Amino acid sequence: MALWYCPVCGYEREARCKPQKCPQCEEKRDFAKKEEQEKKK
Repeated sequence: MALWYCPVCGYEREARCKPQKCPQCEEKRDFAKKEEQEKKK
């Protein structure tokens, strides 16, 4: 699982596949993958 975020409004969603549409912007966006800052040991 990866954490994806919308570069326009900052909406975040955890999913396996890249989201196609942002539910907040209600437009198709190019989601970017957000890297985890803290890795679980």
